[in-house]
Amino acid sequence: MFEQALEPAVESGSCHLAVLLKTDAELYSVLASFYALGAKRNGWLAHRALMGEGDRDRKRLASHGLDVAALEEEDRLAVVEFDTTEPPEHSTDRWEGEMARALDRGLTGLWYSRFAVGPDDSVYAAVIPFERAWESSFDGRPAVTLCPYVVGELTGAVAMDRLASVAEHHDGVLIAGGAENEFTLFSRP
Repeated sequence: MFEQALEPAVESGSCHLAVLLKTDAELYSVLASFYALGAKRNGWLAHRALMGEGDRDRKRLASHGLDVAALEEEDRLAVVEFDTTEPPEHSTDRWEGEMARALDRGLTGLWYSRFAVGPDDSVYAAVIPFERAWESSFDGRPAVTLCPYVVGELTGAVAMDRLASVAEHHDGVLIAGGAENEFTLFSRP
């Protein structure tokens, strides 16, 4: 169901999407599905982990069906830890260069995602400048980005405010439905 919801948004080969998750437990199945779709479309996959959690993320992605070892061996996947001291305006520099090298190697573009943010307001606010820098650097380029946010603990009104705020920086927002692995895509007009 995740791939079916995501498919229309990625047809152009360039989009910056958010996904709202109820819990952290949903994250790695969503990421594994996202990266599997990127691999199927001959993309270069990049995963940003929190500092000190790169190996843990590799194991969790693998436990959800992504062949992490093979993709890394083929230089199709990079798991990189997030440097919290990195200024937002330089946070895309590495990825622009890596995407150019991937395109030179015949890959179709960059498929990028990261650790989940939220529901804490201060953490969410801290990531906004990075989201804006990403949008500025990769808008219209062959990059498919999925930004996960956990909103499950937020009250209804706060969750709606978060949805509106997240939608401002993304081409669309995927929201988990009632059934497992069921998502609905809300696109920016």
